[in-house]
Amino acid sequence: MQFLYSADAGKDELEIQNEGFLHLKSRRVKLNSTVCLRNLQDDFIYKYEIKEVQKKSIKAFLLDKSKTLTKKSGFSLALAMIEPKILEKTLPFLNEMGLDKLILVYTKFSQRNFKLDLKRCERILISSCEQCGRTYLMQIELFENVDLLCEKYNNIVLLDFDTKNYIENENLKNKIIFVGCEGGFSKEERELFTQKVSFKTKNILRAQSAAIAVCAKILL
Repeated sequence: MQFLYSADAGKDELEIQNEGFLHLKSRRVKLNSTVCLRNLQDDFIYKYEIKEVQKKSIKAFLLDKSKTLTKKSGFSLALAMIEPKILEKTLPFLNEMGLDKLILVYTKFSQRNFKLDLKRCERILISSCEQCGRTYLMQIELFENVDLLCEKYNNIVLLDFDTKNYIENENLKNKIIFVGCEGGFSKEERELFTQKVSFKTKNILRAQSAAIAVCAKILL
């Protein structure tokens, strides 16, 4: 773990509870030892000294802080809504690779009964940041249909396996690549987009595999 998350990181005195407390307890931290925290809202890492260990919390006092340069990728990916359990397992991979924003869209072939728990997704992303050292949270944006997505963004590129225009041949970091769900896109949805890209593989990729592959191609 690279640091602990606390929304209160930066205050002169704070109380570490819940997951942070359990993690420190498992490490058997002692009085006067130090721990590094981030609030994932600024570029600072805060060093605290542990002054009191209680049954369900730890009290710590700020020693110093240091600023780190945060370079954002600026890349956003659109993904048709998939099963939340699968999406939750995919989030840490996208977060670790540096995806700035994940745009989730209910397409014609998305199952409408899929409802996303955004608070749970935030906890997953926080845990991912603690592990990989990312200093800011990946954003999640949600659209009820493709038309609403197109009203806000005009730089969308469809991931379409029928085209021979391959991702590695294009400069796409300033574009939003749109990955469909398992059923793909409807004819009407496909006609909304003029620019399309694909992979060279002949295999059919699952939505989450395609999303991870796109990020790997663009960001790594």
